[in-house]
Amino acid sequence: MEEKVKHDASKSIEFRTNGWLENAGIVGLSRILSEKDYKIDKTALIIKSTALNSFADKYFKYFINKYGKYTRFQRILFMELVLKDWQDNDYEEFNQENLSQLTDWFDNVLKYSINSKSYIKVIKFINSDFDVINKTKACSKLIKTLKKKNELTKRYDEALDTLKELIPQLLEIIDYFKTPIAKKYFPAKTLSYLVIRNAWDGVSFLNPQAKNLDFYDDFQHYFVDPVKEYLNRDTKKDKYICSNCNRTMPKQTYSYGFLNGMGYDLNRKTSNAWNFANDLYICPICQLLYVATSAGFTYNMGNRGIFINDDSRIEELIKKNDSVLDEMTIDMENNAYATPYRAFSANFEKAAITRQKNIMSNIQLISFDNEKYSFQIVPTIASKVFTLISENKLHNGKSILESLYYAGIKGYKGINYYSIFDEVVRRLLNSTELISLVHIMELMKLSDSSSCRYNNFHIMAVLQINEELMNQLNLRKGEYSMSINMEDFSKVRSYGIAIRNGYANPNKAQALAYRMLTALKANNHQQFLDLLLNAYMYLGKIVPKEFINNQEDDKAFEEYGYAFVAGLIGNVDELKGENQND
Repeated sequence: MEEKVKHDASKSIEFRTNGWLENAGIVGLSRILSEKDYKIDKTALIIKSTALNSFADKYFKYFINKYGKYTRFQRILFMELVLKDWQDNDYEEFNQENLSQLTDWFDNVLKYSINSKSYIKVIKFINSDFDVINKTKACSKLIKTLKKKNELTKRYDEALDTLKELIPQLLEIIDYFKTPIAKKYFPAKTLSYLVIRNAWDGVSFLNPQAKNLDFYDDFQHYFVDPVKEYLNRDTKKDKYICSNCNRTMPKQTYSYGFLNGMGYDLNRKTSNAWNFANDLYICPICQLLYVATSAGFTYNMGNRGIFINDDSRIEELIKKNDSVLDEMTIDMENNAYATPYRAFSANFEKAAITRQKNIMSNIQLISFDNEKYSFQIVPTIASKVFTLISENKLHNGKSILESLYYAGIKGYKGINYYSIFDEVVRRLLNSTELISLVHIMELMKLSDSSSCRYNNFHIMAVLQINEELMNQLNLRKGEYSMSINMEDFSKVRSYGIAIRNGYANPNKAQALAYRMLTALKANNHQQFLDLLLNAYMYLGKIVPKEFINNQEDDKAFEEYGYAFVAGLIGNVDELKGENQND
């Protein structure tokens, strides 16, 4: 049984802003604890010693509240209303579509979960009188009976009897998962692997050899109890210094080794240290801080995360990251491809409403992807471009940036879904041109359009963003640059559409687009002009002035060239692309 700590002001724990890792831990603690458990003093978060009581419950409760609704556990519970609706209507309108819905949920949600190793561990721990595993096996046999060919049409009465036997048993299983202990343990177990272990791994309940099936108790024992003991220790016995906070400590027990990508096990790899003497040990308080980094980052359900390291004041640090978390939560409810970059960019959308400028300029952005961290300082130029394209609203009320939310390529470069939006943000953060991305988008439209989840309008949007970026880069260098807006690009695109429509054979437009893309890729303006002249001569039309007047302006010529090609390869139904949401 947990030993409760009585509040002692002298034993309050202070955490000061430092590097990104410590700051992520501070944000995590502020999310895990209630506001009455801590106070903020500019660059310090001070928590009461009583906040350690039931800390494990608070820790897992945070993750369940924020991410639990996106787990299979929640999908198990959601099915209850559907099952009861069928039952209440005496299965009168139950059809093949309903059967597909039922079997898909049973096979891919319920049975899949119950047969998973993580669920089996929790089932053993809960040790309920209700045998959920055998009950599921019984339901599986009934499901197989229903799935027999033409069961619903040829033997409807028999199918109805099977349904009347099956549905009550499924509702019993759902009732099992609705119990308080099930709601406490099942989603927390899933989120331990999907979210929590993104930041740390290999110790406590995430140690594969962990013996204690009650991972709440294991967490409290491993991370929290040592802090309580530390606060009550005899400091006279201290002879070591924490390598992070400089607090004294009686022994060298904890290291950075449990943090992903941050270090190694000091007890196993002494050869990595000078003279085999390691001094990178931390105190129990810092270990507790670091274990909260999982809560400080904002993750999607695809092992990607983001943290904004604004170390000016803790209030701002928490505010900016909570804003990202709120946007991510909303995004995950509506979109299977929710990404941290979209949540990050939402800060600029909000700032556009209040007309704030450069809100993220020169702030460190830490991204987590594919089990690795990457670090970027948001350039002032990127901040300006984000602000401009967030303020630039389209006819449908969305910004240019928002219009790219769902644009992507399926299976590109071996990636399940290559997000155009994420690539645009990534390039802006690195102040890298987007023309090569436009080239990829147009080439993919020509060669493998079935995998493309974007249209002509999205290509125009990326061109416009590139235009804003190039203008800002030129301004920094003190160079003048002609500004091209969305209307200009759309006009040149319409020239391409006119040429395409002028050809009796649509393959001619496709072939011309290929050759023009090759010329643009090679930066061969003369070859592009020759192709353009031949096309207009063939149709007896005049070459647009945009190309004639900008032969010496490489940027303008190239951007107009890609806008023209977009018209060549576009479809008639894409002319109103800004209202589409691919």
